[in-house]
Amino acid sequence: MSQEASAPQPGATGLAARIVMILAAAIRYWALLGGLLITALALLTTYSALAKLLFDAPFAADYELAKYMTAIAIFTFLPYCQLTGANVTVDIFTEGMSAPAKAAMAMFSALFAVAFSILLLRQMYFGFQSYMRFTEVTPVLKLPIWTAFPPILFSLFLLFVAALVTLVDGVRVMRKQEPYVHPFTGQPIE
Repeated sequence: MSQEASAPQPGATGLAARIVMILAAAIRYWALLGGLLITALALLTTYSALAKLLFDAPFAADYELAKYMTAIAIFTFLPYCQLTGANVTVDIFTEGMSAPAKAAMAMFSALFAVAFSILLLRQMYFGFQSYMRFTEVTPVLKLPIWTAFPPILFSLFLLFVAALVTLVDGVRVMRKQEPYVHPFTGQPIE
């Protein structure tokens, strides 16, 4: 029997690992898009400040775009923070715990994140519907407020996905298996 014939074939775990790899990449790229939004906002703010200083003609809508883009960007970072464990934690309580106890705490926090992401997704969806019915626009650009909701809703869906991935990884660690995603980098473990 050859060595290739005895090698384990990819099964459900292989498929699950590939799915997690794709989802983790989507979450990372979504966060990078949020970073690009913040970069564009910084450039816009710089341009407006320089235009005010040099020509006494700032960009009139810089303040409303800053609020609009910052809201969207903040939500784009949430899934990545969940995936990499970059959310606020109080490590002083867990630093003396055993690895299984830490895994149990991670599972509990991931379960809480799943529930919280569902709640946020639901409430933001209701807010989106409300803004669609009663159109409100920004004062200068007349940009409809509802246009911020689709990327925010997608971010919350990705937060839900990231919370599920971290929950599954917590279960895997409790079972003494390798997690699918590295807890600090968000990179798939191959």
